[in-house]
Amino acid sequence: MTMRVQLSDTASLAYEAVGAGIPLLALHGAYSARGEVRDFLEPMIDARPVRRVYVDLPGHGDSRPSSGVRQPDDVLELIDRLLDREAPTGGFLVLGHSFGGHFARAIAARHPDRIAGIALICPAVAGEQRIPAPAVVRDDQVSTALDPDQRAEYEGYFVVRTADTLERFRRAVLPVVGEVDDETLESAITAGPHAADPDTVPVDTPVLVVSGRHDHWVGWERQQRLGDQYPRATVVTAGDAGHALPHERPGLMAALLSDWLDEIGIPAAPGAPQ
Repeated sequence: MTMRVQLSDTASLAYEAVGAGIPLLALHGAYSARGEVRDFLEPMIDARPVRRVYVDLPGHGDSRPSSGVRQPDDVLELIDRLLDREAPTGGFLVLGHSFGGHFARAIAARHPDRIAGIALICPAVAGEQRIPAPAVVRDDQVSTALDPDQRAEYEGYFVVRTADTLERFRRAVLPVVGEVDDETLESAITAGPHAADPDTVPVDTPVLVVSGRHDHWVGWERQQRLGDQYPRATVVTAGDAGHALPHERPGLMAALLSDWLDEIGIPAAPGAPQ
C-alpha cells in the first residue's frame, strides 16, 4: 500500500513499508523508483526483523508532482516527516543505491545519534573523480530481444548482459524508466549543499560501501575513500560489475548485506539461510 508524507500540496513523499522490526529506509537512485530497490533487496533481507521502508524520492515514481521540492534539504525535510511516522524513536537503518546513497549519507549526518547502520551501493559521491570508460564485462547478445529504446536503457546500465540480467532489467528496471519529473530532479536531487554536511559529521556505526569497478556513472575510487571517513566501514569494490551491481552480483550483494546486519546485531530468523 502506498503511503505519503507532505510538506505542502506540491511537496510530498510516497513510500511503502514491508515487514516488522528495526526501520530501514531504502532509497533508489536518479531516474529510478522504489520498485527497483524493492525487487533486489527483498530476497536479500526478508528473513531479518527489519521493517523495510521503500521511498520514491521527489520527482520520481509516486512522489510526483514535486514542484514544491526546490532544494536537496527539502528532500531531507520530507524524509524527516517520514521518520516521525515510521521511526519516531530509537535507531534506524538507511540504505541507498546511486544518488540514494548520497541521500543516505545526508540522512545519517542529520541523525548521527540515531543511525544504527548505513549501506551504500554504488553511491554518488560529490566532487571530482575519475570515471572509468564504458566497458562490457560479458555480452551474450540478449539485448537483441529488446526494442531500440529499451536496448539503449539496458546497455547503458548493465555491463553484464546475460539472460539473468535481462530478466532483472525487465522485471525491476523497465517498469520505472521514465517516471521522472526532470525539473525537480535537476533542482533537488543534487549533492547539496546540506545544512548537515555528510562529509564532516562523524558517524560511528557499521557502514557498508559497495562499488562496481566498471561503474561508468559514479566511479569507484572516491567511494573507496569513504573508508577513511567512517571508522567502522567495510569497503568493497566488486570486479565484473558496474552501476547495476545489485542486479549483476546479487549473491555478493546478499552476502555483504547479511554480514552488515550481523555486525549491527540484527539476527536472521531461526532456520533462515545465512
